Amino acid sequence: MARIPGLSIDPASDAPVYRQIADGIRAALDEGRVRPGDRLPPTRALARQLGVNRNTVVAAYDLLAGEGVIRSRTGQGTFLTGGAEPLDPGAVEAGAAAAEEGWSGSFSRAVDGPGVERLMSVYRVAISNRGISFAGSYPAGELLPIDDFRGAIDDVLAERGPEVLAYGPTAGDPGLREALVATMRRNGSTLAADNVVITNGAQQALSLVFRTLLDPGDEVLVEDPTYTGALSVLGSLGARVVGVPADDEGPRPDALAAALERHRPRLMYLQPTFHNPTTRVMPEARRREVLALAARHHCAVVEDDWAADLRFEGEAPPTLHALDGGRHVLYLSTFSKKLMPGLRIGWIAAPFEVARRVVALKQIADCGTSPLLQAALVRFMERGSLDRHLDRIRAAYRERRDAMLRSLGRHLPEGVRFTRPAGGLFLWVTLPGGLDSGELFVAARQRGVLFSRGALFHIDGRGVDTMRMTYASAAPDRIDEGVRVLGELVRERLADAGRGGGERVMESVPVL
Repeated sequence: MARIPGLSIDPASDAPVYRQIADGIRAALDEGRVRPGDRLPPTRALARQLGVNRNTVVAAYDLLAGEGVIRSRTGQGTFLTGGAEPLDPGAVEAGAAAAEEGWSGSFSRAVDGPGVERLMSVYRVAISNRGISFAGSYPAGELLPIDDFRGAIDDVLAERGPEVLAYGPTAGDPGLREALVATMRRNGSTLAADNVVITNGAQQALSLVFRTLLDPGDEVLVEDPTYTGALSVLGSLGARVVGVPADDEGPRPDALAAALERHRPRLMYLQPTFHNPTTRVMPEARRREVLALAARHHCAVVEDDWAADLRFEGEAPPTLHALDGGRHVLYLSTFSKKLMPGLRIGWIAAPFEVARRVVALKQIADCGTSPLLQAALVRFMERGSLDRHLDRIRAAYRERRDAMLRSLGRHLPEGVRFTRPAGGLFLWVTLPGGLDSGELFVAARQRGVLFSRGALFHIDGRGVDTMRMTYASAAPDRIDEGVRVLGELVRERLADAGRGGGERVMESVPVL
């Protein structure tokens, strides 16, 4: 391809030029001016066409490659993939052929929207094992209780092999559901086993709950920013997402009240404890205020308690589910963050009439979560192995959090702000001087350091001056090495901005 139809840049725009180029290529793809499988111009050719430095085009291509929108093939060029997942070898030609046969216009909005691309971009970076990664919101591999869990699997296979290798109850293993009920009751919730549905991780829990309660076009309130996975599910369902401004205690009551009055949503999605990505914790008084507003407007609340049991200092406020009595709050949680992601075990606690409809959808989706893994998890918990594991990882994650805080204070320049979470897996960083974390991400990746760009967690792409950094999955010495690299890159960009050099960047938008 010699040119990209309609691609141009605006020298007067506050948006960085590399981002304008990337956005322009995405728009051309969305509007059909280019197609999956098309080859993009070489970076030098596009730089000449637009009158910019070649490195600017390289940064734009790097950004698109990181999102899975394009893929480079040695000796052949750079091709549009048309989706969030990079194509396998040979798939560029297949993609072009499919486009000629009309497939490019045949996909549903559920899989062809920007939200899906955003989630896949986050996930692909999160599971990368290259260099030093602060990107993935997952436990440390070296801390996983592999031997203990292997023993639990061996025991249930020996005792109940035919049973746990067959299909099980769609709602989940009765023993696991009872164990979860006991835990939630100790934390103040009112519920029974029939209120609990076991899911394949919290991501399926979100999907099932949203599918149960929403029709296309329904409006949903979320904190802005919020978890990318929730935005992706909502986007795939055709929901209209309304962002509610937040302060350091959660959604602002005045803004929430106005949004409830104006939009009359069926539900709101909240993360009151160790919010992803900002790490804030909603105090009890704010929780009660939010619940009162939701009840007044007959709005159901989805509470995502993804970091349950990962608090390592301070007292935990009661869950929304406990405060509400389980009447209008649907509670979601997971073993992925506090134990092992590969288990793919999460759960939903909901009123019975909601739970039975969730079970019906789950039957359609997958006929149930693995009986073997559920039974092994019950045995693992009965032996006290989960409690011992939690004691160990909370101590380790506290140490790694403190190591990252020390490194940020040592290596990052004055003006960088970051949170000090009392639990969870990561912290939230705000860059000074309107620096763009997307451009920083490209430069850091070339130096072998990864993090999560803040704009990916926003509904409208704001938050370009923010970034999420996970401390849980990196050893303290690696944390210091990675933060040192980021500090060097941030200082270089601040120096360039001070000299008036480099590309212009967007203004900082406070999010905390």
